[in-house]
Amino acid sequence: MNYTDLWPLIQKDILGCLQADGFLAARPGVLVEPGATAAVLEAKTTAALGAGADGKFGAGYLVLPIESAEDENANLPQGPLKLPITVQLVENVLVNNGPRGTGVPLRVYAARAEKVLKLYTPVGLTQALTPANPVIAHFTQGPDANLRSCRVSFRASEADAAPLIKLPRPQITPNDGQGNGGAHPQTVTIACAGATAIYYTLDNSHPWSGNPAAVRYAGPFVVSAAGMVRARGFAVGPQYLGSDTAAVSFA
Repeated sequence: MNYTDLWPLIQKDILGCLQADGFLAARPGVLVEPGATAAVLEAKTTAALGAGADGKFGAGYLVLPIESAEDENANLPQGPLKLPITVQLVENVLVNNGPRGTGVPLRVYAARAEKVLKLYTPVGLTQALTPANPVIAHFTQGPDANLRSCRVSFRASEADAAPLIKLPRPQITPNDGQGNGGAHPQTVTIACAGATAIYYTLDNSHPWSGNPAAVRYAGPFVVSAAGMVRARGFAVGPQYLGSDTAAVSFA
């Protein structure tokens, strides 16, 4: 297996794991791509609240992207890494309790997702997930009082016997230190120590080789319109993990 970009594989694997459960399979499960805008997230939430395999509406879940990782032990750099795993469950209370709804409360789906993920071992890693504290966080967001959501959170830890090496976050220039690159046009350079390839995007999508919109960095380029430059670094070899995503906005 190629580990140069493990995170999207884990995200898809989690969706497959949840959909393999007989109870959760009846509900719509949706992947959220890294860098999704508020409008895209709203559309995906609507899809998760749509008709499930059982023809009922009102409850579903979104598998959120993995965009960061940290050393399991801060005192041992380049040691085992831990990655956040998050599934957001959503419910339209009015619809879910109505004649077309499932009639099953959101907390029941959250508890089921927690039980399923406790038994899951991420693709490419050899350790089971560790529950976050709290593992289920309930909250309601947005002006719609009928919309409820909660998050089920775990941590994925790589095997100590074969730790992966995470590349540092790329440096995008110009950058004022707050993620702003100034007004366009600007000549942009990207650097990432240890990377054999850097991918960047200008459409706010996820920069990696599997994204047709991503460009492999070959040297300075001109940003001629307002938007965001996002970049990740990669290296050849199964021991390397792609860097965190760097982003700089241009006005």
